[in-house]
Amino acid sequence: MNHPLEDKPNQTVVLVDSEGKPNGKISDRKTAHSTPGKKHLAIQVLVFNPQNELILHERPLQKVGGGVLDSPTTHVLAGETPEQAAFRCLRDEYGISTRLPITLLSGFSYEKDYGDGSCENEFCLAAFCTYSGTITPNPEQVSKIVKISAFTVAKELSSKPEKYPVWFHDTIKIVKNSKEGKMFF
Repeated sequence: MNHPLEDKPNQTVVLVDSEGKPNGKISDRKTAHSTPGKKHLAIQVLVFNPQNELILHERPLQKVGGGVLDSPTTHVLAGETPEQAAFRCLRDEYGISTRLPITLLSGFSYEKDYGDGSCENEFCLAAFCTYSGTITPNPEQVSKIVKISAFTVAKELSSKPEKYPVWFHDTIKIVKNSKEGKMFF
């Protein structure tokens, strides 16, 4: 892959407004991520272990926004619910095939131009789960797995924000400030 837009270019994503409401349209992933982009629905799942560590991965350089620490993140595809997208993503990125209880929270709208013709223009839903089993990373999606305390990650978002993708900051904020998620921090 020579360019990040070639990662699953024909994936069909759900187009939404700035508040995450579907507008009845769909787009291929490549068009949705080509500057200026088309607002589409995504979901990020923070995976915590019983030690209140986040199970993160290095995002491969060939992916849009690559080279940072991230958690499973995907688009909600046409015909999928956010929960179905979350389960697909956990299986595809971390090899988690167990249907875990996933807590789905609110979301946020964001944009980022990478300056190379690719961009982010998404409404991203924040979700989380706990998992104590084996992680079997997909090398096409995950460079390596790291475990970091949620408290440390929250501190690093202030001191080393470039270490994480732009969307990760808001997902952490939503989970940390939720009644259900604050226990991890």
